[in-house]
Amino acid sequence: MSPSPASPLRRSLRIASLVLAGLGVLFWAGAMVATSMTPASRGDGFPMLGAILASVYLVTLVLPGLILALMDRWPWVSLGFGIVAVGIASDAVLPWLPWGALLS
Repeated sequence: MSPSPASPLRRSLRIASLVLAGLGVLFWAGAMVATSMTPASRGDGFPMLGAILASVYLVTLVLPGLILALMDRWPWVSLGFGIVAVGIASDAVLPWLPWGALLS
């Protein structure tokens, strides 16, 4: 059962979905910048694999959640897309952060 259109729960779910989709778009943009800054050493196009995988991430997880949140449809599904997208992004980013420098 979906919450009514005027319910505060539905509004909260929509805001959370939009925030999570925004984080997913930021992760995608960061991946594009990091890929473009990688030197093409061999010229075989292998560094573009990161851009391709990040674009697949954007199209399959972030955009569906963002579109559902903007259309205000299926708020729980939209939130699920956002949670999975941010979970995958954090799994890719958190191990690479310099925790020793950040926490000291």
